[in-house]
Amino acid sequence: MLRNWLVSKTNQEFLAYLSSKVSISPVLAQVLVNRGIKDAESITDFLYPSLKNIHDPFLMPDMRKAVDRLKTAIARDERVFIHGDYDADGITSTALLVSVLRKLGLKTSYHIPNRITEGYGISNTGIQKARGWNADLIITADCGISSETQVSAALSMGMDVIVTDHHEPPDKLPEAAAVVDPHRTDSEYPFKYLAGVGVVFKLIQALYQELRVANYESRVEELLDLVALGTIADSVPLVGENRILVTFGLKRINDSLAGTGIRALKAVSGVNGTSRAGSLSYSLIPRINAAGRLDDAGVAVELFMTEDEAKAEEIALLLEQQNRKRQRIEADVLKTALDMIDPDDLDSAIVLSSPEWHPGVIGIVASRLVDMFYRPVFLFSVKDSIAKGSARGVPPFHLYRAIAECSDLLLGYGGHRQAAGLRLDLKNLPAFQNQMNQIVKRDLSAEDMVPVLEIDAALKFSDLSLDLIKELALLEPYGDSNKQPVLGAKDIEVVSQKIVRSNHLKMQLKQENLSIDTIGFSMGNQLDKMKSASSFDIAFNLCMNEWNGSRNIQLNLKAIRPSS
Repeated sequence: MLRNWLVSKTNQEFLAYLSSKVSISPVLAQVLVNRGIKDAESITDFLYPSLKNIHDPFLMPDMRKAVDRLKTAIARDERVFIHGDYDADGITSTALLVSVLRKLGLKTSYHIPNRITEGYGISNTGIQKARGWNADLIITADCGISSETQVSAALSMGMDVIVTDHHEPPDKLPEAAAVVDPHRTDSEYPFKYLAGVGVVFKLIQALYQELRVANYESRVEELLDLVALGTIADSVPLVGENRILVTFGLKRINDSLAGTGIRALKAVSGVNGTSRAGSLSYSLIPRINAAGRLDDAGVAVELFMTEDEAKAEEIALLLEQQNRKRQRIEADVLKTALDMIDPDDLDSAIVLSSPEWHPGVIGIVASRLVDMFYRPVFLFSVKDSIAKGSARGVPPFHLYRAIAECSDLLLGYGGHRQAAGLRLDLKNLPAFQNQMNQIVKRDLSAEDMVPVLEIDAALKFSDLSLDLIKELALLEPYGDSNKQPVLGAKDIEVVSQKIVRSNHLKMQLKQENLSIDTIGFSMGNQLDKMKSASSFDIAFNLCMNEWNGSRNIQLNLKAIRPSS
């Protein structure tokens, strides 16, 4: 896909000032400035995350109300019912909340809705299950902010409700005992981008503080392995408080301090050595999500609550099988979706539907199509004249607000700026498609529809070193809003090139008198470009290649083009 290359540049005197002030290289200073981190204190906090910098949970709206209601539940020995969600964020949120409340002595049960039969949010099935269990209090985990009707139904049955969520709130909040969501318009909480599991963590943190739980700080830290998994899975920005939670959660996972379930899942996933945020997105997290995509996500909740190693291994193996099945189904859906698309005649938004598509995988496929065609994508699975959809967007476009403009055509919707779910009558799908195309045309220019390759800094090969690699590693964990730095170099000569492992482009590149090995994963189709010019510009990640006890610089190629 054609991309616009954008090289970030900052006043060199300012970079020199920053680098001397906090003893970092000008390259790292440039990367940090690109991320909006521009003063010495912020740089130190970012590069060296500390649990001392997490925020007071009582700054969250309704947190005091939520904690007081839970204290009442403990005093009255009430029955508490957790209503979660079927994705990895909702699963980890539910497991965390159930485990903690049980340890505090509360009778606690839970429900994860079936994606196909119940859909997203608080379900009527879940409310009836809570009533049948004689629950006094329902607490939502990663859902509920848009479930005004269901909350009212629960209240009419004599059950109180605490909503914990992180999705965009509607204009009218549910009439719950407490609505804890950092995105509330009246929120004074310093960080708005917690995952659902992050909001649950703040509730537990507040409850532990209020109850004066012994060894409070270590008890809180023990929760961070699940917090990290759910946060990484939900693709929220890995900056601010999320960065702190994920950093220390990864440390527990990598130091074998994680729970029994995570250890079992690592084993079946073949995860050895140090896990990074990016690698977990391709190893553990798809296996967690597979349960909710194809079957009952409750088994994944049980995985994270059990301390029985044999049970954990059995569940982990089941998730492995479900993930393989998910991969096959996803490949079929992607193929049929691509068959419906004419690349030479694309609308502003891609809106497709089929009664043959499994609703559990259309969100993943929508993300794949956004990567391929760079425009908002809406995929719908149709059953009994109801179209259930997953939508994915591009950075310049606020998906949730666009869908809200079409609310008169919808049966329900919810989500974020870049990802959302929605339902509508099949008869309304053509009108929705037309209206969404008009919204995208209105809000996005032709330039917005071309992806941008953002390059953090333009360097020469002589600037690259093993010390720079080590220094840039301070930026980890990488994720949304903190991607691995992309560096650029100009006027590069190709010394040698070949295809390895079917479609990877392996090259030796030279600038002036320095040569460096380069690998371009899945870039074998770029080989023909090597004959078109004598010099090239490249964009790359700076990596270390360890082989036979030696360490060498290697460039992970992201893009290449003939030098102008």
